Amino acid sequence: MLWRLRQRVARISEDLGALCRAVREHGEAAREASGKSLWGQVVEMIALRSGFGHLAPDEYYQYCLFDDQRFSPEQKQAFLGRQMEYDLWKLFNSQHWHAIANDKLVAYSLFEALQLPTPKLYAAYHPIRRHGALTVVRNGAELGQFLREQAPFPLVAKPVLGMWGKGVYAVDCFDGECDELVLVNGRRIAVTEFVETLEPLAEKGYLFQELLKPHPVVSDLCGNRICSVRMVTLLDPVPQVISTLWKVAAGGAMADNFWEPGNLVGPIGAETGVVGQMFTGLGLQRRDVSEHPDTGKWLVGVTLPDWGRALELCLEGTASLPGLKMQAWDIALTDRGPVMLEVNIIGGLRLPQLVVDAGINRGPLKDLLHKHRCV
Repeated sequence: MLWRLRQRVARISEDLGALCRAVREHGEAAREASGKSLWGQVVEMIALRSGFGHLAPDEYYQYCLFDDQRFSPEQKQAFLGRQMEYDLWKLFNSQHWHAIANDKLVAYSLFEALQLPTPKLYAAYHPIRRHGALTVVRNGAELGQFLREQAPFPLVAKPVLGMWGKGVYAVDCFDGECDELVLVNGRRIAVTEFVETLEPLAEKGYLFQELLKPHPVVSDLCGNRICSVRMVTLLDPVPQVISTLWKVAAGGAMADNFWEPGNLVGPIGAETGVVGQMFTGLGLQRRDVSEHPDTGKWLVGVTLPDWGRALELCLEGTASLPGLKMQAWDIALTDRGPVMLEVNIIGGLRLPQLVVDAGINRGPLKDLLHKHRCV
């Protein structure tokens, strides 16, 4: 009993600290933008934090929920905070199926068996694992040798168990004279430094796979880089898509994840494949962007290529994972058609809500939550 009380007090203290920090950082600007007093913001944040969506104070400002002209009280309550991602993990998905999404070697094996298009694997870095005939390097010395003598550049290196695009390297070539890897954004890194960076991560594993080429339409719009689409699906009992959005890389970003400064995101019409208003930034720093910053090409209103096939593959994949009731697929639109990059359990709730300025607790997801007697 005492332990639970301490936990609750610690949680309340943590929430109060987060509330104070958020108000200090964003409160005055939000008051100027919306006219809502600081006290009014605090009361509303506490209500949304303690409500079903468990919104954190920083999320309140990221979604601009202080603006009563944009959101009614009912619309605000439809937003789900990041804490809910873990609750949905436990609620919707069988823990026995988690490795299918979290371990990319396992996932790619399944995708291949299901005849879902996947990137070609070149090698894996792990002290003991094997993967059929795939080349596996066991230590730093072998990794260095692979990169200098065997690796078929260009390629992508990424963690087997990675998330959010962290630790991803898109490598253009190896410069033998300088013993350096040349990344696609122009940055250079010595092979020895690269090996030293990956050595502490060897036990979780690293993959080396082909650097996909974007579809000519995407290449013309965004440059020679993969800008994937995110499709969020439910399986209850048949697969259905509840959110579609486009993640667009810009500047020197090696991945299209929205947390990379300058990257863009926007909605896609699920039935049409037509791109809606793109934007960058969060909260009051959010700004609409209609043209790609690097190419100058207009993005809004474009119909993405192979959209029907991408939807079809996503629904096929969703139906093949019956233990995961809510899935988020990242799909690359390439010169050889849509390619399945990965499937995530739940996926982040932030982007599906941001791109449509609406909480995700509506429609099919709300019905599924009702079915589980959660709302």
